[in-house]
Amino acid sequence: MKRLVAAILLVLYFSVWGMLKNKAQTADYYLSPPMPAAVLKVASGYAQELTAFSLFVKVAIFTGGPLRGVDKLSYADSMASNFDVMTDLYPEFIDPYHYCESFLAPISPGHAGQANKILDRGIAAHPDILYLEFFKAFNYFYYMNQTAEAAELFYSMAQRPDAPSWFGHLAGTLMAKGGNLIAGRAMLQAMYEKEQDKFTKDRYRRAILNFSKALRVQATLSLFKKEHGKDAASLQDLVPQYLQSLPSLTDGFTYLWMPPVLSLVRP
Repeated sequence: MKRLVAAILLVLYFSVWGMLKNKAQTADYYLSPPMPAAVLKVASGYAQELTAFSLFVKVAIFTGGPLRGVDKLSYADSMASNFDVMTDLYPEFIDPYHYCESFLAPISPGHAGQANKILDRGIAAHPDILYLEFFKAFNYFYYMNQTAEAAELFYSMAQRPDAPSWFGHLAGTLMAKGGNLIAGRAMLQAMYEKEQDKFTKDRYRRAILNFSKALRVQATLSLFKKEHGKDAASLQDLVPQYLQSLPSLTDGFTYLWMPPVLSLVRP
C-alpha cells in the first residue's frame, strides 16, 4: 500500500513539474493555493515529505519565472499558504525557509509577519541554526519597523556561544532607536559584564555611557513638561535653564527628539 501511494505521488509530482514548467514558459503568473496541510497529511500518509517537496518545487518554479513587473500582492497570500503547508508537512526541510525569507518577507510588513510565523516552525525544527532567528529579527527591524522586537531577538541570540559578539551591541542600538533607553542600557550592561574581549567590552562601556547621558536628558524633558504643561519643542529648549549643554555622545550617536520619545540614532 505504501509503495502504491508513493508511486501515485511520484506520478503527480512529475505531472505538476511539467505543468508548471509549461506555465512558466507561457508567462502565466498564477500561483495556485495548496490544499490544507491536514488534508494532505491524511492523503499522503508516509509520503507527506514528498508532498511537501512537490509544493516546494511548484513555488520554486514560480519564483524562477518572469515575475518582473508583476504585482507581488497578486500572489503573496497564495505563496504564504504554500510555504505554511509545506513546512507544516515537513518542518525539517530547510530550503522553504530560505525561499520564504527571500520571496515572501519583502512583499509587505504583513507578509513579513507571516514569514516570521513560518520561520518559527523552522527555528523549532532546527534550534542549532542561528541564521533562522537572524532572518526573523531582520524582518522585525527592516520590513516591519518593530525595533523593540528585533532588539529582544538579537539580545536573546547574543547569549548563544555561536553568536557574533556584535549581536548584543546591535540589540542595545535597536532599543536606543526605538526610544527604549532603560531596557537598552540594561541589555548592554548585561553584555558588558559577561564579555571577555577587551575591545568589545570597551565598546559596550561607551554605549552604556551614551545611554546614561540620554536618560539624563530624558529626565530633564520630563521635568520641562511637568513645569510647562507641554513637551519641549526641541532639545535646545532645555539649554541653559535645565542643562548647561546637551551631554556629548560618542561613536557617532546623536539625539533624536520626536515628542514624546527621545531616541539615540546614528545618522
